[in-house]
Amino acid sequence: MTDPDATTPPSATPADARRVLLITDDMVAAGPDGPTARLASTRLRLLVALDALQRHGQSARLVANTTPAHIEASGQIEAADVILFGKVFQDYRSLVERARAAGKTVVLDVTDDLDQHRPLAFMRALVPLADAFVVPSSAMAALVDGWTAGDRPIDRVPDPIEGPVRAVGGDLRRRPLRLVWYGSPTNAQYLLPHLPGLVEMAERRPLELTLVSTGEVLFSSLLEPYGDASGSPLRVRFVEWSLAAQAHEIERADLVLLPGDLDGESALKSANRLIAAIAAGRFCVATALPSYRAFADHALLVDSLAEGIDAACAMPPDRIARAVREGQEVVVRGFTPEVVGRRWVEVLSALKP
Repeated sequence: MTDPDATTPPSATPADARRVLLITDDMVAAGPDGPTARLASTRLRLLVALDALQRHGQSARLVANTTPAHIEASGQIEAADVILFGKVFQDYRSLVERARAAGKTVVLDVTDDLDQHRPLAFMRALVPLADAFVVPSSAMAALVDGWTAGDRPIDRVPDPIEGPVRAVGGDLRRRPLRLVWYGSPTNAQYLLPHLPGLVEMAERRPLELTLVSTGEVLFSSLLEPYGDASGSPLRVRFVEWSLAAQAHEIERADLVLLPGDLDGESALKSANRLIAAIAAGRFCVATALPSYRAFADHALLVDSLAEGIDAACAMPPDRIARAVREGQEVVVRGFTPEVVGRRWVEVLSALKP
């Protein structure tokens, strides 16, 4: 069992503070700057909430890498007022029923359409038992509202940036133009409809597209036809994901590409990948997902990536730089871990037994 809070108790806990137990089945480990996790939803949400609660004098504990039975036997349910679930892949119904019978408030942090992912079936089973929900976007809030018939609280807490805000860069005159896409392998499907347009563009102007993700074998359909040995003017390369690798490849790139599906699950997601690009100082060409529309002045939101790349290359460099810098001001005001952390404290502190 990993318990990142075990050696870092708050220096003072107000008498009226809520005692929060955060639970995930993600792999959480100690890192040089504190706990870290494999899943972005854990890093950007549970760990941000944990840190903020502790910094604001609340009692907060995270458990991971364990089982529901172990948690039930540990006495931590009785020691909590609020139990917040991130992504879980085991059956926690008995634990939740016991917690609610003891007057605890059970909260689910929902970042996916739970009906669409078999590994999240156990989390979907908790929806009827939960007292409240936290979501990253308005579209996700509407989905959860449909599950609950609007009879339970749903609060929106956005995803923050990871890492520092960096200088604006990229050279749209470079040949080949360096493009980067990053995300989970499931999101790579949204690149496929844009490939014909990118290949046609590469005939006019060589393009290099870097994919930053996990599991190179999952990208063979892109790497084999467009790899170094292919002779294609569109060259595709793969980099195994890590926070450092993502930061390096964004810094190396001239443009970030973030396609999605307005009719699919990506329309429910937060703007975390777009704000990551803006914070890293790169202009982005992206599908006009609902959560991206607030950043329409700081990126190009398009139907066609190829047309968006052409439009970006036609823009004056100073206009692009200004758009990104102003976007960074928006990010700093609303999407740093400190700002988002305060929102977590507000939401969890307001919950009633």
